[in-house]
Formats: sequence, structure tokens, C-alpha cells
Amino acid sequence: MSDQFLRRPLAAALLPLLGMSLALAATATRAQDATPPPNKKDTKQLQQVIVTGTRASDRTVAESLSPIDVLTPADINASGGTDLGSALNSLLPSLDFPRPAINDGNDAIRPATLRGLSPDDVLVLVDGKRYHTSALVNYLNTTVGRGSAPVDLATIPISAIDHIEVLRDGAAAQYGSDAIAGVINVVLKHGAAKGNNEITANGGIMDKGDGAQNGVQGSVGINLGDASSGKAPGWARLAWNYQNAMNTQRAENSDITTTIAPTISTIPYERYGDPAVVTKQAMINFGYTLTPDMELYGYLNAGRRDVTSNGYWRRWFQDRNVQEVYPNGFLPQIVNHSNDYAAVLGVKGLTAGNWHWDLSADYGENILTFDIQNSINTNLYRTTGSSPTYFHAGVFRNKQGVVNLDLNKEFSWGFLPNPVTLAFGGEYRNERYVMNAGEPASYFFDPSTIVPGSATPSNPSGTPYPGGSQVYPGIAPSEAGSFGRNSYAAYVDLETDLSDKLSAGVAARYENYSDAGSTRSGKVSLRYQLTDSFALRGTVSNGFRAPSLAQQNYQSVVTLLQGGVLTQVGTFRTSSPVAIALGAKPLSPEKSSNYSLGAVWQPTNDFSATLDMYQIRIWHQVLYTDQLTVVPTPANGEVGAAQFFVNAGTTRTRGVDLIGNYRMDLSDFGRLNLTLSGNYNHTKILEVSTPAFGRDSQGLLTDATPRTKFVVAGDWLFRHFDLHANVTRYGTVTRLGDLPDASQDQTFAARWLLDLATSYNWNDWTFTVGADNVTNVYPTKASYNNMYEDRPDGLQYSSLSPFGFNGRYWYGKVTYRF
Repeated sequence: MSDQFLRRPLAAALLPLLGMSLALAATATRAQDATPPPNKKDTKQLQQVIVTGTRASDRTVAESLSPIDVLTPADINASGGTDLGSALNSLLPSLDFPRPAINDGNDAIRPATLRGLSPDDVLVLVDGKRYHTSALVNYLNTTVGRGSAPVDLATIPISAIDHIEVLRDGAAAQYGSDAIAGVINVVLKHGAAKGNNEITANGGIMDKGDGAQNGVQGSVGINLGDASSGKAPGWARLAWNYQNAMNTQRAENSDITTTIAPTISTIPYERYGDPAVVTKQAMINFGYTLTPDMELYGYLNAGRRDVTSNGYWRRWFQDRNVQEVYPNGFLPQIVNHSNDYAAVLGVKGLTAGNWHWDLSADYGENILTFDIQNSINTNLYRTTGSSPTYFHAGVFRNKQGVVNLDLNKEFSWGFLPNPVTLAFGGEYRNERYVMNAGEPASYFFDPSTIVPGSATPSNPSGTPYPGGSQVYPGIAPSEAGSFGRNSYAAYVDLETDLSDKLSAGVAARYENYSDAGSTRSGKVSLRYQLTDSFALRGTVSNGFRAPSLAQQNYQSVVTLLQGGVLTQVGTFRTSSPVAIALGAKPLSPEKSSNYSLGAVWQPTNDFSATLDMYQIRIWHQVLYTDQLTVVPTPANGEVGAAQFFVNAGTTRTRGVDLIGNYRMDLSDFGRLNLTLSGNYNHTKILEVSTPAFGRDSQGLLTDATPRTKFVVAGDWLFRHFDLHANVTRYGTVTRLGDLPDASQDQTFAARWLLDLATSYNWNDWTFTVGADNVTNVYPTKASYNNMYEDRPDGLQYSSLSPFGFNGRYWYGKVTYRF
């Protein structure tokens, strides 16, 4: 690697930091020994009041009937990551957030899993309101969460977040469909108090000199209305985030370059790593007091992410290539544009009878555009003599509108010793999934344009040239469409302290979907305080998840590796003739049961520990079939393999969560905060209801996420300094092949990762330098026997790696608070 190559991205990464430092030099007028700003890590404890998993107004983390984590901005910003999913992955042992490569739209929208379950079994809330899912369907055969349509966590700017509450328990009876594995509730910053405004510039670079990233983010609040009486009636906050991240390259060039490019001696023909990403986000939230007992509130979030990712190299001699255009072959690229919008408007208040009420409407939409560059439609070129190399391949849209009415009140019932919180309400939800066709050249296919010499006795007509824009053929008009549904729900929730030691909660919910029928969910929670410092807690619940509109209606043709060969693979709706001929049936909703039993121990204000065991069973799980080999015909788009969604079977997940926190007052040497957390998780398939769900697909459920994950974190707060260390152990993951003799299986070894950062607080400024993966750890290299994922073209790491494969990342941050 040349010094020039290293200097350019390094300069780009550190430019914002230089600007902030110059601004500091020009404005610094206060003494260096001024009192440093308070660090929110120093105030974290089990006495924080929570709003997730309970309708009571004064329930704390320690008193919660269900296991819950509370993460502060200091926790979230303790690593070099600038998106929410990456931050959560370094903090929560029960959450997995892999970094796949050459995975089409998954390079742009990465799925997060909780407790090893599907990404769409996690419900995401923002300020307690249901957040919309992305338009992407995870259709690839080698990725975690295959078949899901998850929420894109990266659309929520970190700078807007006050804290995050992660409920590690089934909560479908409280929040509705999708809350099988748990709930992630992102609580936004409120108010316009001085000192809560901040601007941060960040920059970083990978140890190999690529993957440079720079950005600026911040949050500013203002008062609304007349503040002459001492307090303004309203407030508004603006949060923004801009990030520019360059791509990384971790492919290993092969020595058989003469078969790849005949006129070039060496060429990095494969690109394997993180994509290039440009992120632009802005979020406004507000509150305004209309009367002493009524408040108007809401938020508006808008963002765009442009992602350029790579496909597989097309070799010069293959029928897919047009040597007149690409004499050495070509590397097609996907350019995804993800535009995301979310808005909430509500009014809440208190009636004369002390009923708390909340009426709100929210709307969310994700628009995912697929453009293809450096590609070609070989069939179009051989048919007409020309083809574009840049294509608009189509647009996916997912829309959600929700109206909620929630009421709650504390009652004193004579036969109970303590007040009872009664909550009930209703919800109406409208969803729409849209597929817009690409330009004609992106999906053009003429089955009569035959590859010369391709006729065989079994195929006397010969094989047509591949059609469509290569790496991602465009959406054809026959695949496009608009699909919608409505749902209604009503719930009731009771919670009380039955005695000084025993707390209880009961919830029930009824939901009706226009396309999936109706269901009833329930939950019972208990907590018993055995001593002043030790308590037991447990929950029993059942859940429900309706198949998403994307799972029911997504249809496309993509190019995937199948047995080491690039193959056109069609994904078909269950209602299509091709899928029906292969055995497809209408999808049924997933049903689940959830049991948890845990303990809370807090012998002192400075030490606490929780241990929670759980079992989750899911029936009729909605998943993709294997890629079934089919005979290419004009009716199926000349694909060589087909797949579709199916209710694949029943799974059982068992696990344990452990969390311990200890704060040490070191007197003149500051304070030390220590956290130990861990997760053991094991999913077992109890029943497979279709022969089209083979061993390799089953492995993505049972072995593709770490069975164990442990995090040890420490923060030493000493005068102006904050020293942070984070050690994470990721357990083994295994990629299963479909052969029963396990000859294609590969287990990737456990890995320890160390993250270090140090911050210096000077008046209203904080300077941070750090490194993620300090010891430059990489995952086990992939075996070429595992041809279902890798081939000997230099793709040396598996996309199943739970921490990616980029190596050490250096970064710096400068924050100004005002």
C-alpha cells in the first residue's frame, strides 16, 4: 500500500476534527482546570424510571417485572460506530448485528437479531410509537435473518436519542404483532434546557488504510412561545447527522488471473467488504402545552442513505460477459438509495377524573431504489447490438400508518392493598407494499436469443443469453404491484403491587388483520421481593406475528452463487403459478409462547446483578425455501432456481441473560464503573413442515449466530479524563452445507475483541480518540469446500462473522456542548 493511498483517506477522515480544533483555539477563553461536564455514565443505576414494558408511571429498572436494559448516550457513543445497530451490537450480548458483503440490499440495510430470532420478531418503537419496517426483503441464502423484512435501525440518528430501553421479553399482548423476541424503544431527547445542545465531528480510518469515515452530527433545542413567565409553553429539538464512509476491500486476489482477465497480469477483480455509504439525516421533535392538562407533541424524521456495493466479478470468457464492451470482464455494482420518512403527531392530557389519555397518528415510509452501474444486459446486447451499462432497476416502498388511543388511570380497589394501574386502548394500522418496475432495458429478455453451441440432447433448443441488468435484474411490470391491508387491535393491561413484596401484571390483546385473520395474546408477570436486596421475577406470554406484506408479495430475479456457479434465482409469490407448481400455499401467521424466570440482586446502591432464563417457541415460522432447481423456461423467466416463502416449521429457543454492574468510588482517583454481561442462546428446530427447507437453510436458524456472547466494559472517570475499555467475546458460528455427511460444514472460531477510547473534558469541549478491535482480530478464513458461500476468488471471510472482517478501526471525535 502506498503512502499516498493512506494519506488521502486519512486526511478526508480527520478534516472535520481539524476544523473543530481550530474553532476551539479561536474561542477558548476559560481556564483549563474548570470543572469538567458531568458524565452520564456516572449516574446510571437501577433506580431509573422506565416507560417500556409497563403502564405504571413510577416503575424503575430494578422493579421491572420483565428483564430490561437502559442505555444512555454515553453508552451508545462509547465506540467508533456512528449508526445505532453497530452501537447496540457492542453493548447487548443478546443482540447480533453482522456485516454481510456482496449481499445486494443487505449491504445497505443490515438486519439486527435479538436472542437469535428473526429480525422481524423484534418490535422497534420511537418514543413509544411503532416504527415502520424497511422495504427490503432479505432474500439471500447465506445471511442471518434470511426471509425477514426488518426495521432499519440506521434511519434513527444517534444525536436525537436520550436513552434506549430494550425489553428482553415477549410483549405481543402489550404492543402487538412482531414483539416476540422483545422490544427496542428509542426515547428521544426532550426540552430545550441549556447544556443539552451539542455538536460532534468525527473521523476515522481502518488499519489497512481504507474505510475512511468522517461526519458531523448534533442536537439543538429551542423554546417555543412566550417565556416571560419563566418557562416557555413549548420546545423543539433539531437533530442531524451527516456521515461519509468509504468502502473497504478484504478480498484476496487469486493467482489464476489469466483465466480472469487475459490482457491484465494482476487485477483486484473481486471487491469484498463494506460498501461506500453517504448518510444524511434530520429529525425534529417537539412538545407544546395547550392547556395545563393538555400537550401537543410529535416528531418528523427524514433521511437518505446512498450505498454503493459490489457484486461478483463477471469473467471475460463467460456467456454473461460481452467482450466487445468488457474485454477483461467486469464488476457490476448496486447503487441503493434508501429514503426514509417518519412522522408522529399526537395530543395527550389528563381528564377531570384523572384519566391519562393519549391520541396519536404516525406515518412511516421507506423507499429503496435499485440502480445498477458497470453492468450490461447480455441478452439485450446480443439481440439488438447494444445495451446500456447503467440501469434503473426499480423501486420498493413500504408504508405504514397507525392511529392509537391509549388511556390509563390508577384505581384504589378496596380488596387490594395498593393502587391498580388500569390501561386500555385501541389501534388501527394501514400498511402498503409497493414494487415499481425498472426501465425496460433492466428486465429485457428474449428467450429466442440463444448462446451458440449450447444445444444438448436434453436441451436441443439451446440456452438463451442471460437477461436483465447483471447483479440485479430489474423489476418487470409483471412483478410490480401495490398490496395493502388493514388491522385493528384492542388491549387491556392491569398492574399493581399485591403486597409490599409481590407485584403482578396481566395484559390481553385482540388483533384482526384483513389478510391474516384474528388472534388473541396474553401475558402474566410476577415479581417477588424475597429480601431487601433480592427478588425473583417471571413472565408467561403468547404472541403472534402476521406475515409481512413484503413476505407475501415480493417477487424478483437475482443472480446468486449456487454451488459456486452464478445462477439466476427467482423469488416467487406464493400465489404465482411457478410457486404453486412447486408446492406453495398461502402463508399462515406465526404463533409463539414465551416463558422467562429471573432474579434481581442489589445488595448496595453501587452493585447490581440480574439473571434471566427464557424459552421461546415459535410455530409456523415464515421462512424462505431452499433454492429449488428448476428447468429454465420463458414462463419462469429462464431462472435456474426458484424459492418462495413457506411456513417452514416449529423452533424452540432457550437461553440465559446475565448482567452485572459495579460502581467503585476511588476517592481522589475518581470513579470506576464496571459492567459484565453475557448471553447463552440455543435454537433447536422441533419440526420441519416442508421438504423444501434443507439442512443449509436450517443452519441459518440454529448455528449462524453466536451461541454465546460476553461483554466486559469498564469506565474510569478521573478529573477531566474518561477512559473506556470494552472486551467482547463472540462465540462460534457454523455454516452448514446441505450434504448430510457435513463435508461442506465449517465452524468459525470464537473471537475476543478489545475496544479502547479516552476522552478529555475541557470546559464545554470533549476530545476523544479511540480504536475498535485494538488487537486487529479477523474471523476464521472461509473454507473453499463451503461452496454455498465462498469460492476461490479471494472471498476469504464469511458473511456470518458477527463482528465483520475489517480489522482495527482508529477514530477521533470532538464534541462541543452549549
